Amino acid sequence: MKKDFRVQYPLWQMAFIVLFGFMAFGLKGATSELVNTSDEFSYSLQFPPLESVALFVTLFLTLLLLAIFFMKISKHNKQNPTQRISLLQIRPLEYLEQDEGMVHITRIASQKVYTFFAWALPFIAVIFLVFELSRFWMIVGILLLALMQYFIYYIEVRKRLEDEE
Repeated sequence: MKKDFRVQYPLWQMAFIVLFGFMAFGLKGATSELVNTSDEFSYSLQFPPLESVALFVTLFLTLLLLAIFFMKISKHNKQNPTQRISLLQIRPLEYLEQDEGMVHITRIASQKVYTFFAWALPFIAVIFLVFELSRFWMIVGILLLALMQYFIYYIEVRKRLEDEE
């Protein structure tokens, strides 16, 4: 069961969240210049060297990870035709509900994530209100919350599956 793609799905989400964080770092240093006169129209976008390298490496890794992710979903769907994964569904993929035991595990893990957000959201809101932070740090804060959500969920599901085996 641990090798089930749906159990590993939070790890994929965490990897994409980390990549989005590096992408935000790559974009934060960008400067733009717009010239719009009767004689000339130009727009330039410049990235500092470190940020541009981070951005291009992150874009490459994101595309590579997306390709692997889609291959894993395709493989899962071929091996498990009764438990197909659709990326267009509204329900999160990590909801494991093929039997009563998995419904229980999903419920407990979701409760822990909900408890985390009940404390973390007001805390981070106070930090954003008290300290004058740039948009980059606000994005990092939101990404950290998302990362922690999947981390808590994954650890709880793994722990419950190990208890059952």
